[in-house]
Amino acid sequence: MARPEVTGRKLRQTDNSDSIPFAERLFTAKQTREILQDGKTKFFEQDLPQLDYFLDGNKLKITGKSIQALIKQRLSAPRQPRPTPLRKAKTELEAEGDAPRSA
Repeated sequence: MARPEVTGRKLRQTDNSDSIPFAERLFTAKQTREILQDGKTKFFEQDLPQLDYFLDGNKLKITGKSIQALIKQRLSAPRQPRPTPLRKAKTELEAEGDAPRSA
């Protein structure tokens, strides 16, 4: 990257995304999924109905304000433990195999 103090050249700012507040920006579905750390299925089935969005041509645009609201909602909700699969012990499986089945 050129150093203006050495070269005497002025650097051009090409990206204005830093000057726009997050709440006023628009994000694509992929960017929103990265922000929320969700997969496609969870995003489209659970998160998208809670967000403010519109179609710009064929691109989905999501407002930053609605993303912030969803994050705030998630933080205020109580933590839900992940479901764990039920596993039967080896002795329980053997006992079930030996027991006569009622038909």
